[in-house]
Amino acid sequence: MTMGPDLRIATLNDARSRRSAEKRAAVEDAIMRLRDTRQAVTFVSVAREAKVSRQYLYNNFADEIGEERVETRAETEVIDGKKVPLRTPEEYRHIEAALRNKIERLETELRDARAERAKADRTAERERGKAEHWRQLYTAVLARVSPGQSPEPLPSSED
Repeated sequence: MTMGPDLRIATLNDARSRRSAEKRAAVEDAIMRLRDTRQAVTFVSVAREAKVSRQYLYNNFADEIGEERVETRAETEVIDGKKVPLRTPEEYRHIEAALRNKIERLETELRDARAERAKADRTAERERGKAEHWRQLYTAVLARVSPGQSPEPLPSSED
């Protein structure tokens, strides 16, 4: 039994190749899981799924993941009857945040528009009240000026 540097080097080489094989298998499994769940295959998603660094992927799987990215970018899924490109979870989070901001802005605009409409309705009602008041005064004055005669009709607002 030799316990020299050769055995230690062989042991370290075995451990390194075993770790490398485990990482490679984890990356390949991650790519397959992402494909099976119809998620976009990107360096970030594969690194997260396989629990490896992105640099490891860039160094060892750049071509494979690059091809997968091109393929998955071309894939679409149907959501509510519309075809949309396959997206990563990060892209979905960004889209959701943008849509939430837009909804919030539109709700604020709707609230403001409703307040303006209510104000315009109050103003219109007040003006209608004033017009009715002046019509009654006009009718009363005409009745006093010419008793027994029916008052002449008011000129139409179209004239």
